[in-house]
Amino acid sequence: MGEAKTSVNFNDIAWAAVCFYYRSVADRKYCRILGDTPFIEKLRQTPHEIKASEFEQKVLLDYVNIINYDMLIEHKLSERLLEIIVALQPDVSALQGLTLLDCDLSDSVVADRIERIYAALYSVPDLWATGISKIAHLLNDKLLVLLNMDLSAHFRLRDSSTGVITWAEFVQEIARQVTRDFEERGYQGTPEDFISEELGYARRGCSKSLVKYLDEYYWLHFAEGLPIPPPWIPT
Repeated sequence: MGEAKTSVNFNDIAWAAVCFYYRSVADRKYCRILGDTPFIEKLRQTPHEIKASEFEQKVLLDYVNIINYDMLIEHKLSERLLEIIVALQPDVSALQGLTLLDCDLSDSVVADRIERIYAALYSVPDLWATGISKIAHLLNDKLLVLLNMDLSAHFRLRDSSTGVITWAEFVQEIARQVTRDFEERGYQGTPEDFISEELGYARRGCSKSLVKYLDEYYWLHFAEGLPIPPPWIPT
């Protein structure tokens, strides 16, 4: 991997969350889909019950924001992705309850399941890393990491499921650092629940995961080039 800030604390993540909140207009699209509990539960547990039209509207158009209609219609993207998610259901089900913070990525069974999910989605032509990881993230938002083209290029990750595992291992260590720092500061609960409550996400039925907050930090820091926290903030 390329050069990265290997020491990140809770203050860094909190600042990124605030900046992203205003940068993304309160992240409405993400909150809308993660807050749609019946749909998310079906996607994770009984994806065969989801209609292609509903998947297309909620996931591809509103959340992933795919605007290539040839890809959507002529390539029957919704149907193809739903077929893949249905086939992946045993792996998705086995990973429910695991979080990036506590899972053992050195366990080949766990790592293989994660890699299979991303590899299956990578098999869809023309679906870039950003869209692939955003869809995977819906299957377990506390475990499956997000990755975009800018981060992949910056950290020199291979554009494949193997590259995602490398990224997950790195993000996992940062997640543990942030959690230790949060606890050492004397806060109660978890970093993600604390920030979600303070920014009002929880009140809108969207308690973001630590995986999501770390994605926001790295996206702002490396894709947008925004120093987090701003260097002019008094210590």
